[in-house]
This record gives sequence, C-alpha cells and structure tokens, in this order.
Amino acid sequence: MKHTATMLLACLATVLLTPHTVFCAEIFAGRLYTVPENIYVEQLFEIRFELEVTAGIEIEDLRISDFPNNPDLITVGRLEALSRQRVVRDGQAFDVLRYAATARCRQAVAHTFNPTAQCMLSERRNVGFFSHWQSHPRQHRLAPFTLKVLPLPEQGKPENFSGAVGIFRLVGNLSKNSVRPGDIVTLSLELTGQGWLNNTSMPQPPASPHFKSYPVKETSRSDMRVTTEQSLIPQSTNATEIAAVSFNFFNPGSGRYEESTAGPFRLTFNTSAPQAQTSVRVIDTSSAPDHAAPDIIPLERLQVSLDSLTPILIALGGTMIAFFGFFLLRTSHPRWAAMLGAAVLAAGLFTAKGFKDRQAGTHYRIEHSTEARFAPAHSAATLFTLNPGAAVAPLERHEGWVRVDSNGRRGWVPQASCSTSNNPAL
Repeated sequence: MKHTATMLLACLATVLLTPHTVFCAEIFAGRLYTVPENIYVEQLFEIRFELEVTAGIEIEDLRISDFPNNPDLITVGRLEALSRQRVVRDGQAFDVLRYAATARCRQAVAHTFNPTAQCMLSERRNVGFFSHWQSHPRQHRLAPFTLKVLPLPEQGKPENFSGAVGIFRLVGNLSKNSVRPGDIVTLSLELTGQGWLNNTSMPQPPASPHFKSYPVKETSRSDMRVTTEQSLIPQSTNATEIAAVSFNFFNPGSGRYEESTAGPFRLTFNTSAPQAQTSVRVIDTSSAPDHAAPDIIPLERLQVSLDSLTPILIALGGTMIAFFGFFLLRTSHPRWAAMLGAAVLAAGLFTAKGFKDRQAGTHYRIEHSTEARFAPAHSAATLFTLNPGAAVAPLERHEGWVRVDSNGRRGWVPQASCSTSNNPAL
C-alpha cells in the first residue's frame, strides 16, 4: 500500500514538473484598409485592421510599425477592438480579430506602406489538474497598405466655403413671429451633422436697413453640433422678413459642394395698441455660452443711477476727502487743516453742481408739434404727441432719429424737430 502511494506521487510530480515548451499560437494573416475607400482631405474615416490567429488565443500589446504617424499629415485615434469571429477553413479553425480607429488626413497623399504587426500571443495551457496562460512575442508582415487621400476640388467651390467636410443640416426659428416695430426678436440657429467642422463660424442673415441687428452669440459647440442666437429689432412695418441663412460644406459621399438653408423667416405685425413700457431688456452680446434669462432693469432705478446718483457721489466723495484732510492736519497745522478742508469741500460741491448742470444741458426742446413713434420710421405706430417747447432727454440716435424720454414716456422723434436746451433748470 505504501509502495503504491509513493508511485502515484512520483507520477504526479513528473506530470507537474515536466516542461512543456510547445507553443502552438500563430498569426496567419493580417491587413489594413480604410472605410470608405475614397477619402478627401479633412474627411473623417476609419482605418480597419483584421488579424487571423490561432483559435482561442488572446492578443496583448498590439503595435503596428511602418504606419503613417506624422501629426502634420494624419490624425489617428485609439485602435479599438470591434469583433472576434471563429472561422473554419480547410478543416482548420482560427479566429478573425477586427479593430478600428477614427482618422483624418490634413493633406492630400498617395503612398503605399508595408506595415508589420507586433504583439504578445497568450495561449491557455493545461498541465495535469492545473492551467495557466503562456505568452510569447510574435510579429507578422501585413499586406501592403495604400493610403490615398484626394484634395478638395476647386471646381464648384463657393466663395464663402466654410471648410466643413461631411454632411450637415442647418435649421432655425424665431422667438416670435407676431411683432410690433421696436420689439426684440431672437433668431436661433442649429447646425448638426457628421463630419469635420474645422472650427467654422456659423452664418448670419445679411444686413437689412429694416432691422437693427446685434452680434451673433454662440451658445454651444461640440464636434457634431453648433448653436447660435442673434437679436434683431424691426425698425418699421416694412420689416416683414428675415433673409434665409445658408451653410456651405463639401459632401465626400457625392464629391460635390452642397449647402443647407434655413429660412427665410416671416414676420407679421400686430396692429393692437402697444402696452406701456415699464422696463428695459438688456441684450447680451457676449460670445460665451449663457443660458440665464435676460436681466430686467426697472426704468426708475436706471433714471436714479444716471440722473441723481452720479452728482451725489461726487459731492459725497469731496466731503469725505475734505474731512479726512482736516482730521489728519488739525493737530499739527490747524489753520491749514481748516483752509484745506474748506477748499476741497467747495471743489467737490462745485464739481457736482457742474456735472448736474451738464446733465441738464443735454436736454432737447421740441421746436414744433411732433409725434413720438415706436421705431425710427414715419410708418411706425404713434405713441404720443409732443407739443412745441416740451423738454425731452435724448436716449439713443439712429439715422436722423432720436429716441427721447418725456416724463417717463419714450419714443422716436425726427432729429430736425429737436433743439439743444441750455436751461439748467431742465
């Protein structure tokens, strides 16, 4: 019995300790190709990689030599595994491993490469009751790989070509379609698609004398989507349409320059009586994305800050400087302290009075009976009538028109109907 147990242990040790150096994993074939086959400069495409290996093995530390890696020529993303497929050919089973990487060529090129795949092949080995992974380095010369990238054609290229390559769609909408002259209308544009935008700027409608236009504000940008907003103000009832906006791009599928158009955008005018204006809407024209609601500033606070606070602050500043100077010098030079304090105080009060007089001097007087309108146009709706001699404060000017304030009522009047008032009491 003891002899039998000893023989069994000896046999097990022989099985476990006997070296197994036979490694059967191999690479049979491999190739690189592009999808699609025909490629243009700045077009996004895929580099596909297929490798045929012994069934059941794993690939580690995969590298491909003699491959275009010049960043000035081509940009290649990370090689990602796509699929693994078991294939039987001539009675032998093997696995087809597929990989892909996104790429984009910056220049036209036509060159054939002879790449080599280098990796570690890992095979699971069974020894007695145990198993382990055994790895060995392997390299395999792949089939020749030809990279051919065509330049963008000059024929048919639009003058305002944006540089975008792919397929894109431009859509737009207005914040409201029924307006009155002087209303704020927001035009929102969205560009979506697949391809390379090349940091292109979004188009905007052509300038029109019927609208006051503010700069375009980009609200968001990603690889496949850009959105913008633009504020426009119809100046008269002739502003019935905002012109169409077009975005040009090169479609590599068709091999032609194409465009996507949004608009034109129609406006209708509301003939009902306008409501009294009680607030000012501040239009944000900065380029940074901002989804916060527009600020609303009451007219009363705006008038106080412009007409009252500035002279008061000037007077208070002069008073504080006078008192500080007096207290600093009163111990060592009491007479000079009193004289300096009085002089600074008088200067501050005089400056504040002069500032207020200059503010009053900017007022206008109405020379003859004038109708104040919603927009700077004779066809705009009438808000109220100003009698000769009425004092008004100018707020804004536009092509021979002045937007004025008359005791809280605001409207546009012709510049010719106004004269500068020199009465400081105004």
